[in-house]
Amino acid sequence: MSSMSLTEMARCLRTSRALQRYLDGEADDLTAARVAAHLEECRRCGLQAQTYRAIKQALRGGNVDELALHRLRAFSGSLTASDPNADDDRW
Repeated sequence: MSSMSLTEMARCLRTSRALQRYLDGEADDLTAARVAAHLEECRRCGLQAQTYRAIKQALRGGNVDELALHRLRAFSGSLTASDPNADDDRW
C-alpha cells in the first residue's frame, strides 16, 4: 500500500469539501472541472462520489435500505472527524 503525499491528501480534502456542490450541479465551472479531474485519477474519492450518488438515487426513489443508511451514517461520521480548523474549501 502506498502512502499519500501531503499534496495528494490536500487535493482529496478539497475534493471532499466540494463534492456535494459538484454532484448537485452547484459548483462553479473551475471547481467542477477540478473535482471531475480528481475523481478520474483518485480511486478513493471516486468511490466516495459513487457512494454519494447511490445514496442520492436511493433517497430520490424512496427506496432507502439499511445498507444505504449505514453508508450515509458512516460517511457523515468521517466528515465530522475532519479537521475543524480547515474551513477554506475553495480551490
